[in-house]
Amino acid sequence: MGITEDGTFGRDPICVARTGTVGLAETAVPAGSSGGPVPDYDAAMPFEDSLPLVAACLLGGIFTFVIWTRRQTISLLALAAVLVVAGTSAFVADQLVVTDREYLQDFFPRLACAAEKQDVATIMAALDPELRSLRDSAEQVLKHVRPKEVVITKLQVAVEHATQPPRATAAMIVRVTGEVIEKGSQSTVLVAVKALLHKKSGDWLIRDAEVEQAKPGQNL
Repeated sequence: MGITEDGTFGRDPICVARTGTVGLAETAVPAGSSGGPVPDYDAAMPFEDSLPLVAACLLGGIFTFVIWTRRQTISLLALAAVLVVAGTSAFVADQLVVTDREYLQDFFPRLACAAEKQDVATIMAALDPELRSLRDSAEQVLKHVRPKEVVITKLQVAVEHATQPPRATAAMIVRVTGEVIEKGSQSTVLVAVKALLHKKSGDWLIRDAEVEQAKPGQNL
């Protein structure tokens, strides 16, 4: 998962899509909802944070090896080797495997970057092609809004794999600067966005979205 040292996602060299608070396993109230928490169906996915497992395996391997140096038994040496291999494998898997939630946490910053570059094709490709009304609404917004900067200040994603197709909910606070309210006038607005997605033919697509004005410091 490509999160940089300053807490942001991997950036396009031309367009910067910044994010602030990123929620992995938190349970949060989505923007625009009446109170129910975002269900965290993906919390048990094994490859999102392997550090505790890696640390436990390596420390266990070192501890077992120290005991082996005193007792010189084959079983202890074998156990130490197994623990080290397990820890190393977990670390490698964490680096190679991208879970659906990790993918979506990078997906929305890419859309923010596309909005800054007026890349309508990328944004439209993220919308379910079967939902004509949603695509028409998005096209109208993109015609009137000319953002210079789109910053996702807070983002939380929950994925539900129990359904077919798999579904996800993303709640975020977005700060938009540019020609937002009227043409030729620069302004900054803060909006709360709740996006509903589903996975079709291996691709995550937005199937619905709710947008409302947000207040400074507003929680998800």
